[in-house]
Amino acid sequence: MKPLRFLTRLLASTTAAGALMLGLSATAHQAQAADLTKVTLVYDWVTPDFELIPTAVAQAEGFYKDAGLDVSTVFPPNNSTTVRMLGSGTGDIGFDPVTDVAFAAAQGIPLISIAVYSQSNNCGLFGRPGEPVDLSTLKGKKIGVYTDSWTKAMMPYILKKAGIGENDVQQIIATDDDIPMLLTKKIDYATNCANYALADVVPTIKQEPTMLLGPAGGMPDVPVWDFTVMKAWGEAHPATVKAWLAATQKGMEWASAHPDEAVADLLKLYPASGDKAYNAVGWKATIPLLKGPNGYFVQTDAQWDGIAHALADTKQIDKVLPPSTYYTNDYLK
Repeated sequence: MKPLRFLTRLLASTTAAGALMLGLSATAHQAQAADLTKVTLVYDWVTPDFELIPTAVAQAEGFYKDAGLDVSTVFPPNNSTTVRMLGSGTGDIGFDPVTDVAFAAAQGIPLISIAVYSQSNNCGLFGRPGEPVDLSTLKGKKIGVYTDSWTKAMMPYILKKAGIGENDVQQIIATDDDIPMLLTKKIDYATNCANYALADVVPTIKQEPTMLLGPAGGMPDVPVWDFTVMKAWGEAHPATVKAWLAATQKGMEWASAHPDEAVADLLKLYPASGDKAYNAVGWKATIPLLKGPNGYFVQTDAQWDGIAHALADTKQIDKVLPPSTYYTNDYLK
């Protein structure tokens, strides 16, 4: 009986010690979580997709946690409310088209870009596979468009290159995605960005759409997306902004080197992102856009002069402000 009683006591003491350790572990975990600084990213679209991969990877691989951050993502009700959500305090950092910054500045809204996500303009007009995008035949065509600031800024350039006005085409507003409208022949051309168009088309029909991108379509070659903050929030939380950017860049670099694993991280944390094939094609097409001559995230006066002049030339803003009004690289230092 002695061995059994000894074993029983040993198990009891071990169980008690284990429970104590679990309790201490849970308390430590709670304390550790409480020590993390909460940051909320406001996305540019109503649902997640592959452009959220750097954030998803930084969450899944622990880069944010290592930087002392607890990061979450919220999604706007439509593609035109990211800035308003930042202004209302719904979120801290925004992911949005660069044109949002210029429009905000024109309205006196203190929004500033803290980093560019992409470094070039991969947007334009898209046609069905095998059907060339021909600007000389654009008049009278049905074109799928969005209500976001980027489409509003770029469409005048496309029409000018085609030598026609906005009343010479039928602009069909897409409430979700205009590529399915293109493939089902409800429209003649779609406005979109190449990474999204490829993600929509290639997994479905195993062919690429025809594309007329950036300067070829008369548009300036400027970045499309950036990360933003309200100036007062950034000035009040400089260490947090720097830590978030550094961890996000680490996520971006890791995701570029491990694309399959990065897509898996996205789908695990954000199952509403769509299927694996869509995100794999889209992320592969996004990777070449991310790193510029000065590395990731770094912005230049020339980029923002180009963005502002693009809007001023098409009379969408009244005047071009100094580049420092629109952006800062201070949080990258």
